[in-house]
Amino acid sequence: MRFGLKVNPAGWDEAAHWAGVAEAAGFDCLWTGDNLRHPRDPEIPVLDGPTVVTGWAATTSRIRVGLLVANLVFRHPTVLAKQAATMDQVSGGRFDFGIGSGLWPSDHSMAGVPMWTPRERTDRLAEFVAIVDRLLSGDVTDHSGAYYPYSLASMSPEAVRQPPLIVAANGPRALAVVAAHADGWATFPGAASEDEFYEESVRRNQSLDELLDGRAIRRILLAYGAINPWESQHGFAALVNRFARVGFDEIVVYAPKAHELQVFDQVVARLDDYR
Repeated sequence: MRFGLKVNPAGWDEAAHWAGVAEAAGFDCLWTGDNLRHPRDPEIPVLDGPTVVTGWAATTSRIRVGLLVANLVFRHPTVLAKQAATMDQVSGGRFDFGIGSGLWPSDHSMAGVPMWTPRERTDRLAEFVAIVDRLLSGDVTDHSGAYYPYSLASMSPEAVRQPPLIVAANGPRALAVVAAHADGWATFPGAASEDEFYEESVRRNQSLDELLDGRAIRRILLAYGAINPWESQHGFAALVNRFARVGFDEIVVYAPKAHELQVFDQVVARLDDYR
C-alpha cells in the first residue's frame, strides 16, 4: 500500500510546512487540488494548484508531487500539458498528474462556463485526457475535436519522463477513459456513506478489471468525505485493510485538523507497518 497526503493550503507557509511533514514522515506523494475558490465557502483562501505543485517540486527532494485533480473546467489540454511538462522538469521527474472533470458549480461560475450535462462532462473528459496523453507522449499534430481543437502545439522542452496520468472516474463511461489512457484511477465517496461507497468500489473495481483486460494500474482511494482516516489509529488500520481487499493499492489522506493531530502523529510513526 502506498500513502499520499493531500493539502489545499491557504498560503505558502502552510504549503511548505506540510511538504516538510510529508517528506519526513515517508509519504509517497504530496497532492493538492485545483479549484479557483473553496467550493463551499469563498471566505476560505485557496492557492492555485499547479503553482503550489511547482513550488513543492522546487523545494522537496524525495517525495512525489502532484495534482489530484487538475480541473478541466478552466484548463485547456494544450496549456495543462505544457504545465505538466514544466512541473515534471522542476521536480526532476517526480510529478504525478491527476485529471478530473470538475463537479462544483462554483468552478463553472468562476470560469464563466455553463454547467455541463453528465454526458457532455464525460465526452469532454474523454477528449481532454486523450489529448494530454498524446501531447505528453510527444505527438503534437493538429487536432480538430468537438471541444478542444488546436494547431501548432509544442511540447519543447519535454518532461523528464512522461508523468503518470491518473483519471478521477466513477461512472462506466468515465472508467472506460481510465482504461483507454490512464496509468492510475482515483475515486472518492462524494455524498455516499462509507458502506455505500465500499459497495460501489467493489463494483467499480470489477468493471475496471474487465475494461483493463489484465493491464495493471494504480488504484487510488481519496479518504475523505464520509471516510475519516484520523478517527483513531485502529480505525486507520481497518480502513487500509478494508479497501485493500477491494483492490486499492494507494490511499490519499487529507492533512489533519488541529484536533486530529494526535492520531495523525501516531499513524505516521508507524506508516511503514500499514504498507
